[in-house]
Amino acid sequence: MNAKLLTICALTLCLLTIGFTSQSISASTSMELWYQHASYINSDDAVKKSKDLIDKAAAAGYTGALFWDSNFNMMGNDDWNLDNEGRLKEVMKYAHERHMKAIAEAAPFGWSNDVLAVNPNWAEPQRVIGTRFQVAPDGRSLKVRNSLPALVNGNFGSGQTGWFELGDPNVKVVPNARPGGAALTIVDPPGNARIRQKISVQPWRQYHLSFLYKTEGAQIGSPMVIVYDASNIDKMRFIVNLHASGGWSGLDYLFNSGDSTELALYMGVWGGAKGTVQFADVQLEETGLVWLVRRDGAPFKLYDPDNPSKVYTPGVDYNEASDPDMLPHRPSFHNVFHWPPPFTLPATTHLKPGQIVAADYYAVTPLTNENQVGMCMTEPGVYQWLTKNAKEMKKVVPPDSDLLLAYDEIRNANSCFSCRSKNMTAGQLLAWSLGQTYGIYHHALPDVSFWVWSDMFDPYHNAHDHMMYVEGTLAGSWKGIPPEVSILNWNLDKLKDSLRWFSGLNSEQPIAHQQIVAGFYGRADAAGEARRELAEAAGIPGIRGLMYTTWDNNYSKLQAFADAARAAWPDYVKSVPKK
Repeated sequence: MNAKLLTICALTLCLLTIGFTSQSISASTSMELWYQHASYINSDDAVKKSKDLIDKAAAAGYTGALFWDSNFNMMGNDDWNLDNEGRLKEVMKYAHERHMKAIAEAAPFGWSNDVLAVNPNWAEPQRVIGTRFQVAPDGRSLKVRNSLPALVNGNFGSGQTGWFELGDPNVKVVPNARPGGAALTIVDPPGNARIRQKISVQPWRQYHLSFLYKTEGAQIGSPMVIVYDASNIDKMRFIVNLHASGGWSGLDYLFNSGDSTELALYMGVWGGAKGTVQFADVQLEETGLVWLVRRDGAPFKLYDPDNPSKVYTPGVDYNEASDPDMLPHRPSFHNVFHWPPPFTLPATTHLKPGQIVAADYYAVTPLTNENQVGMCMTEPGVYQWLTKNAKEMKKVVPPDSDLLLAYDEIRNANSCFSCRSKNMTAGQLLAWSLGQTYGIYHHALPDVSFWVWSDMFDPYHNAHDHMMYVEGTLAGSWKGIPPEVSILNWNLDKLKDSLRWFSGLNSEQPIAHQQIVAGFYGRADAAGEARRELAEAAGIPGIRGLMYTTWDNNYSKLQAFADAARAAWPDYVKSVPKK
C-alpha cells in the first residue's frame, strides 16, 4: 500500500471511529446466543410463522435473532410491497419484546441478486478483450466468430481418445449408450472417477460449455465439471456441482478464461459414488455479449483488430450493443447462459460484409448452481441505493438492534474499469468499500452496533490470492474494519486460527474485535458442534457467544445446540486470562 493510500485510510478510520469507546475484549460471564432467522415476511401467514419460530428460540434461551430476509435487500425499491415494511417491523418488535436482540442484514455485496433486480448493470463484471465479430453477408448485423477448435472426441465416438490421461478407475466409454451415440459412463466409483482435456484458449474471452448429462441411482456422490488454468489449479475458471437428473438433460454454462491461455476441463465424480453418471456430446465454443454490462464504469469499444487505433463509432458504424436480459427483472440473472443478443448495424455503417472487427467490453459471469452475482464496489448507483436503503431500514429496526453488513462470499471483484481505475489491490478496494458502506449506515442508524461476516476479511478463509473470479489478492481487506465493528465468524474448519486473527493476538491484525461464532450449519451432532466451537475458542478473548446458523431452515436442533453451548460456556470463560 502506498503512503498516500495509507494516509487516506488512516484518516477515514479516524473519522469513522469518532464518538466510540473501545470495547472490552475480556470474556463476559454471560453468553449471547443467537440464531439465524430465515424468512421472507411478505404475508400475514409469514408473520405468524416467524413469531412461532421466535417463540421456539426464546423458549430455548436464545438472546438474538439474525433476520436473513430478502425484504432488507428490497427496501426502497419501487417494486417493493410497502405492506412488508409493517410486517417486518412487527416481527422484529416481537423478537425485541421477548428479550431477543433483533439483527438485520444490509449491504449484500456478495449475494446481490435482490439489489441487482433494480439495475443488473450495477453488477461487477469481468473484462472481455478482443472478441471477434464478423459482418453478416447482408451487412446488417455482427456475429460472434468462434476462435476455438472443436474439442477432441467431444462425442466420445473415438473411445478414450483425448480424455483419459488421469487414469482414474471405473470410467469408461460405452458405445450406443444413448440414441445419439456413445457416452462417458461412471458406475459405482470407490473414489475419484474423472476425465480431463487440455484446451488452448484466448485470454479474457467468454466461452460456452454444453453437454448432455444423465444419472441413475439414489446416491450419485459428487458429480462436477471444473475448469482450471492448466498451469495453476488455484486459478479456477468454472465449477458446477451436478445433481440427479433422471433422463438425459442438456446443460449450458458460461465462463470467462481470465488471463489463462491453456485450460484443463475436468468432468466426472469426486470422492466416490453409488450409482451411474453419464456425460455425452461435450462442446466448447467462444461466445460474446452474454450478460453484457453497460455503464460508465464498464465501457464498450469496437475496433479494427489489425489497427486497434481505428475505433468505430456507435450510432454510425454499429448500433449500441445491449443484452435484453440486463433490463430490470426479478429474479435477476435467472440463468447462467443464454444465447448472444442481436448486434445490429445501421444503414450508415462503414463496415462491409465479411469484415472482421474486435470488441472490448465487460460482462457478468454468474456463479453456477445459485446464479450468484455480486455488485460493483465502485459503482455510484450502488452507494445511492445503499443510502436510500439505510433510510428505509431506520423505519423498521427497533431500538438496541444490531446491523450486519453482508460482505460475504464475494466471488468477483476488481475487474471493471471503474474498480481497476482506483489502482488498488482487491483487498484495498474491499477495505475502502466497507468504509463507505459503514459510513452510510452509521449515519442513518447512529445507535446501532455493527457486525461483518468474517470470511472476506480472514486470510484463513477468503482474504487471499485467487479467490474465484476476483482479480488480484484480497489480502489486507481486514484493514478496513473499524475497531468498533464486531465479527460474525463462520470459519468452522480453521476456527482457532480465525478467532485468534480477529481477536488481535496475531501481530498482522492487531485490532481486537469482539466475535460471535456462527456455528452448527446443519451438522449432525448439534450439541457436539457447540462444544467443539467453544473448545476451539479456549484462551481467546472477546468471544461473546454462538449463533445457530442454518441455510436449509433446519431448526430441529435449536434446543440441543443451546443447552450444550450454555453448559460449555463457563469453561470458555475460565480459559481466558483476566486483565
